[in-house]
Amino acid sequence: MKLYGKLNYLEEMRMLFVGSGQFAENETNEINFREIPSHVLQKVCMYFTYKVRYTNSSTEIPEFPIAAEIALELLMAANFLDC
Repeated sequence: MKLYGKLNYLEEMRMLFVGSGQFAENETNEINFREIPSHVLQKVCMYFTYKVRYTNSSTEIPEFPIAAEIALELLMAANFLDC
């Protein structure tokens, strides 16, 4: 999944990729999120795709599905990522 366009929602992360700072992420285009389980990060990425798809859409916007089992972890990830 190409995340670059979706990262506009997370300014701090986007700056790791396009900023002029001397971050290792600028060279590798990779960020490690050790605090976020992969299944939660996958759902975050799915939300970015959903957000891009339905922002300014004239069609009916479906509800974004969130399983009760990951709701708390997703909330914590959103807080951590400031989104």
